[in-house]
Amino acid sequence: MAATHSLLIIITSLLGQTAPIAEVPLKQEPARYQIEAPNVAVIDIPVSQVTIRALNLDGSLDTDFSEHPQKVVGLELWVHEVDTALPPFKNGVLELKTDLAENRKVYITSDVIRVDPDQRRSGAVEVYRISKWLSLLPPLIAVILAIWFRNIILALLVSIWVGAVILSHGNLFLGFVHTLDTFVIHEIVEPGSTSYSHMMIIMFTMFLGAMVGVMSAGGGTAALVNRLSRYASKREHSQVMTWFLGLIIFFDDYANSLLVGSSMRPFTDRMKVSREKLAFLVDSTAAPVSGIAIISTWVGVEIGYIADTYASLGMTGDYYTTFLYSLPYRFYPLQLLAFVWLVAYIGNDFGPMLKAETRAIAYGQLVRPGRFNVTEVEGHAESGELARRQLLRNALVPLVVLLGLAMIGLWWTGTIEINRLNLEREQMGQAELKVNFQNVLEHSSPNRVLLITSFLASIAAVVSCSLSKSLPLSECVEAWANGAKSMFLAILILVLAWAVATVCDQEHLNTAGVLVELLSEKLSPNWMPTITFLLAAVVSFATGSSWSTMGLLMPLSISLTYSLLVPLNEADPNHHLMLGTIGGVLAGAIFGDHCSPISDTTVLSSAASGSDHLDHVLTQIPYALTVAGVSVLFGYLPVGFGFQPYILLPVGLVVLFLILFFYGRSAETEAKALLEAGVTAEEFNSRDNGSEEETESAGESDQTDSDSEDPSESPEESREEV
Repeated sequence: MAATHSLLIIITSLLGQTAPIAEVPLKQEPARYQIEAPNVAVIDIPVSQVTIRALNLDGSLDTDFSEHPQKVVGLELWVHEVDTALPPFKNGVLELKTDLAENRKVYITSDVIRVDPDQRRSGAVEVYRISKWLSLLPPLIAVILAIWFRNIILALLVSIWVGAVILSHGNLFLGFVHTLDTFVIHEIVEPGSTSYSHMMIIMFTMFLGAMVGVMSAGGGTAALVNRLSRYASKREHSQVMTWFLGLIIFFDDYANSLLVGSSMRPFTDRMKVSREKLAFLVDSTAAPVSGIAIISTWVGVEIGYIADTYASLGMTGDYYTTFLYSLPYRFYPLQLLAFVWLVAYIGNDFGPMLKAETRAIAYGQLVRPGRFNVTEVEGHAESGELARRQLLRNALVPLVVLLGLAMIGLWWTGTIEINRLNLEREQMGQAELKVNFQNVLEHSSPNRVLLITSFLASIAAVVSCSLSKSLPLSECVEAWANGAKSMFLAILILVLAWAVATVCDQEHLNTAGVLVELLSEKLSPNWMPTITFLLAAVVSFATGSSWSTMGLLMPLSISLTYSLLVPLNEADPNHHLMLGTIGGVLAGAIFGDHCSPISDTTVLSSAASGSDHLDHVLTQIPYALTVAGVSVLFGYLPVGFGFQPYILLPVGLVVLFLILFFYGRSAETEAKALLEAGVTAEEFNSRDNGSEEETESAGESDQTDSDSEDPSESPEESREEV
């Protein structure tokens, strides 16, 4: 028995050696802290928000944790330019937000943010930090390449690619991939968005092009031009009519640009107004009139910025009254509208615009030779057929449908939204919103309305031409499709411009934040209107968006002015410096937007007017700079020292008139002198552009000129017309 027992012990020992017990892996404890921070941060530039959450062992939020973090590495909180200790957690959450209105900024100072790094369950997150100068590269490259190569599409694509490479840690190939599959595509599909605003803008741009195509093919445009010609026998008359129509369509800048440009283009073509001039007339009335109109889609946004900032500062009052009081301080849009009228009425031009107008009058070249139109929807240009009947109603029916349904749609969508909000306010015991025109426009859905109305207007054009037997139904549908296709180039530029703006936004390169941090300084409150105007212009030019510029700078500028007025016991909501600061931000945003080649309204104005986009920008910039200079010297500078805007506005208008009268010249006189001297189109364009390539293509101007007369006519024939 003893031997058997010993044998069993030996066997058991051997089995234990050959079949060891399986090891159980140790379960790793979850991190104590979860950190949410931007993936990209610019060195020495505040980030919008960093959130730290305290977690239990099971990964759930520890709502009982309300202590100060023991140690945080890579994160700093500055309040009033002083490094401040981080506040305690609240219900397990620590939110650190940058608030320019309260001068509170959050900085990421390291590539890794760590909370309690000495503890076993410390939390950490990596952040990619870049130089502030890299964030300025994409907009600079877009402007430089556009002027250098005179090709806006190439400039925008390279700009997006450079931004994507920076965000991809310098990986050239990955930057190329992200350029297409992230930035460009996401501007169309907008992942996570419920409004689909970009797709709506693309679609209503195409539908409007379809409507214009059917109007032109059906003879409606020709009939409209013939009727307008009875009341306008001079080039100046056609330009004044364009300006006046731009004032009438005050409720939305997108609708203004697309409708005025496409409607007046055939008429101004007949009067030999260059496409660059038409684009300037359209672009310089769209945003300015919408921005200062007391009822428009801009009003709600502008009042909202004022109200939010005033509320954060503890100032109460009627914010709409403050908005109205700020209107006289919008020197740039007010004086620009007056300047456009002076240019149209007097007939004088200067700079590149004078050359463009002289070229159009002398040689019938509405677009600079060698350049392309962003649209060309002149009816049956492809087949060369003309409408069987030219009826005015083929133009009036779609235009009336477009404008009428747009107003009805804005009222309908705004009323529905107000009723929905009133139900919520009733449950919360708040006062109801009144259903008036101002509130309705503030709460309407302009993009959705324009999408539906432009489609219905294009269908109305097809029905009108078909029923009037101006065109067979099959040709109406063909013209509809051709008109929609003609907007492709404009839409491409628009999407690329959006992509550049996204690359530069706060979640990526934060270009606007860098500019604000570099350019904003505490000065005497008397300089604030001028400083805010110039700062808003720079930010808007770099980002191509006036709305985002207003949203970024309104809290900063108002709060800074308020902090400078408090020691003087003059912190009044309607103080002239406060109103001048508000007017400076809103006006500077429009000014920078006008000069920016990546602005969506600038792209749409070029598209509707059939102008080369870069030529539109280059011819408009001297005029915009002139008005901006007058606005600063005879507006924001003196208003900061107590001068009333009601005195300064007429003075600025007189200065603009004198500049135009003495410095500007008549394009008709210039054209007559050229033809009398025997200067050919090739010689003129060679002298104008200084490019052999464009000189060789000068004779091909008939491909870009949609005028009813032959653009390739000889100088002798043109001389007889002049």
